Amino acid sequence: MSSIKLKPDTGGGSFEIKAPSSSNNTRVLTLPDTGDLTLGGPYGKILQVAQTVKTDTQTQTTAGQFLEITGMTVSITPSSSSNKILVQGKVDIGSASQTDRHGIRIVRTVGGTATPVGLGDADGNRQRFTTGAFGFYNQFLNTIISVPFMFLDSPSTTNAVSYKIEAYHAANANLYINKSDEDQNNGNNGRGISLITAMEVAAWV
Repeated sequence: MSSIKLKPDTGGGSFEIKAPSSSNNTRVLTLPDTGDLTLGGPYGKILQVAQTVKTDTQTQTTAGQFLEITGMTVSITPSSSSNKILVQGKVDIGSASQTDRHGIRIVRTVGGTATPVGLGDADGNRQRFTTGAFGFYNQFLNTIISVPFMFLDSPSTTNAVSYKIEAYHAANANLYINKSDEDQNNGNNGRGISLITAMEVAAWV
């Protein structure tokens, strides 16, 4: 088996190209005639991670519109405009209505311009969510439901990028973050946390 081995100027590692042990086929590796070819890059690797955790509670009283969940913004600065940002996390939600419909969406901001991302298709007057719509029923009114979200974004920039979460509820009843509607001070009730994580993922270029 023939091979080509490249060794660095310093260090004990090496890079080796080997031919197959046996084959009747011819395989060709063509190098570019312009620019450089980099092999073995960190493609798909996580380059940096940023996270924001919200532990306090919040009550949203206004229905029929998206409202920011305060304290759930995370910022990250991509090292390359071709890299991706994986945004994920969860929101702990409680409701005062058994017939309410809820949803959340991710909003990306670059240079002061805010853009919702990771949304469902536009269709008539339907709301567009990253996660939703979901409702509460009698047995869940005094509980907290964790709503996960995840989206692989392509901001195409090396400027600072921030992501925040907005929540929507339709019914004329309060929406709670990190607590239930009942929220009594006893061992049968509890509070949760909400969080958002942004990870820069190296892209294949």
